[in-house]
This record gives sequence, structure tokens and C-alpha cells, in this order.
Amino acid sequence: MPLELERLPRGYPRKFVAEDFRLNGWSDLEPYFGDLMARHLGAVEEAERWLADLSELLSVIFEERSVRYIRMTCDTANGEYERAYLRFVEEIEPKLKPAIQRLMEKFVQSSAAGKLPEDRYFVLLRSFRNQVELFREENVPLEVEEQKLTQRYQKITGAMTVTIKGRELTLQQAARYLEDPDRGVRREAWEKTAERRLRDRDELNRLFDELLSLRQRIAANAGFDDYRAYAFKKRERFDYTPGDCEAFHAAVERYVVPVLVSLQEKRKAELGVKRLRPWDLEVDPSGKPPLRPFEDTKELVEGVSEIFEGLDRELGELFSILPRYRLLDLESRKGKAPGGYQATLAERRLPFIFMNAAGRHRDLRTLLHEAGHSFHTLLSREEP
Repeated sequence: MPLELERLPRGYPRKFVAEDFRLNGWSDLEPYFGDLMARHLGAVEEAERWLADLSELLSVIFEERSVRYIRMTCDTANGEYERAYLRFVEEIEPKLKPAIQRLMEKFVQSSAAGKLPEDRYFVLLRSFRNQVELFREENVPLEVEEQKLTQRYQKITGAMTVTIKGRELTLQQAARYLEDPDRGVRREAWEKTAERRLRDRDELNRLFDELLSLRQRIAANAGFDDYRAYAFKKRERFDYTPGDCEAFHAAVERYVVPVLVSLQEKRKAELGVKRLRPWDLEVDPSGKPPLRPFEDTKELVEGVSEIFEGLDRELGELFSILPRYRLLDLESRKGKAPGGYQATLAERRLPFIFMNAAGRHRDLRTLLHEAGHSFHTLLSREEP
């Protein structure tokens, strides 16, 4: 269902941005960035007020972006939602990013930055300094193109459907049949899904090649030999390195893959087939019917609520906020972008969960996972 902002509480009054502020274009934001840029940052009190005002301004902006992204991914066929999202990406972000960059530079270079309590501001200052180091003006238009290509991918894949047993299904709904005990049914579902994806192969390959080239240029502009090295710094992976990931990969190959091979051999024997095929990998090999923990998303939400209530009363109370304010879009449908995510409505300090449930056990796990992200958002709501 569409995100309904009018239903959501506004429990955090604005102190810097006008209450009647509406973001229609960059000119609406310029006075606020000008105000912050002009301020003196010497005393700790000045720095903390400045940070609070910047945080409020960015919360207003990022919530607007999240709302447009949520609506676009919930209905990729809606031209109005698509245009609103692309207007933000094409018209606001190219001016927003350099403005934020100038403010971060101002702050990290100020005398006040070194006076702030380290236990509270260490992570923030580290992030600011990291972003200042990475920023390149020439990457701003490239990042716009990157987001437009990503949106194009979501639109293409969101439109994909197949017909099985006379019903038009999204690819997520069709995946239910990969768990069917009837091997012929599983094969039909897998082959129809693969054939549907292949129909857009040329366009998807082109998007991949364009993204690869674009991201390599972004990395090179920032002084990196490859996009992986750039991405580690961009995503602030300070606690582990590509080398650590390679060591983990080697350990999985050495110790986990042999176990998986043996399990697949056991699966082949239980299924009584000469050769495992892609459509044999999700069915219960003992012949049991597939797990169907819920019939519709109402039952899914009720079941997950019961799980959290049984685990911890506070978690149950927190999760109940999401259905109360309709902060869930869970069911798979035609025109909806693939995948799942939790987005934050930064000003209202509320989470929104997006996924493509089709009645499978893995859908239950996905909602439990995304709820974990939502708890982080909800538990930090009262942070000043």
C-alpha cells in the first residue's frame, strides 16, 4: 500500500527548519545551508548547536528522499512516483552533496571539533573526515547516473511475471513452486522464471556493463585502483579489510564447501535422481510438503508479532508500531521492485519495511531480519 505520511506522528518539533517547510527544489534549502556555513565554530556549545541544526536539516531532506524512494519501489510502474524520485536524484542531490561536503569540511577543520567529548562524537567525526577525503566534485554527476541505472533495473525486474497453472505470478510468487514435491512442477517454474529473465538479458547486461564502467570511473576519480577498495572506504568498513574477506572466503572454500557437497550428494540420493538440477535444490528431499507458515501478510505480521512478544515484551511493543502506522509493504505484486529493505523516515524517526512475501518460510526469516533493523531505528528515537 502507498506510504501515508498523514497517518504518521510528528513527535519531534523542528527548532531550525521552519515547521511549514516543503522541499520543492534546491532554492528551498539554500538559506539553511547558508546559515550553517556562516556560523562561527569555536566553543563546544556552538559546535553542538550547529550539529543539532545540521542533523535536523538533513533529517528533513533524507526523509523526503526516503519517501520518494519507498513510493517508487513499491510501484515502479507509477510514472508520478518515478518522476518525483528522479527529480530528487537529478535536481536536488547534485547541489546537495557539495553543500554537505563544504559543511563537513568546515566542521572538521574547526577548533571546536577537537574539543568535543570523544566518547560521544568519535564515530561522527570519523565519518565526516572519511567523507571529506572521498569527495570529488566530478563524481557527483556520475553518482546521479548510477542511481538512475539502479532505478532502471528495479523497473525492469519489477515488471517481470510468469504464468503457471493459468495464473500470472511475480517471480517471487513463482518461486513457491520450486518447493513442490512434483519434480515436473518445479522444473516448469524454474524454466519459466529463467526464460522470463532471459527476455531482458540484453538490457540487463547493458545496465551491468554501464554500472561497472561508471563505478570504475568513480573509484579512479577518488584515487583508488578499483571499485572494491573505494567501496570499502565509502561504506566505512573500518574494522575489516578486503584481505580479511579473502581469508574468510578461502576458509569457506576449504571447510564449508566439502560439507555442502556431501549434503547435496545426500539430497540426490533421497530424491532418487541421477543428477541434481537447479529445480531440485529447494524441495524437501524426504517428500514432505513445503513449509507454509502464513497464507497472507496479515497472518505473517501476526505471527512475527507473536514471536517477538514471546521473545521479549519490549521487542513486541516496538514491532507493533509498524502495523499500527502502516509502515509495512510486504506482499509481492506486479510492478513492485524486487528484494527487501528497511528504510528510515529520519525526521519522524520511524522505520519502514519493504519486502516481497509470497508465503514461503524464507519470507518469515526476511521479516525477522528487517525487523532487527527497525528496532535500531526505534530504540534510538529519543537520542537528542
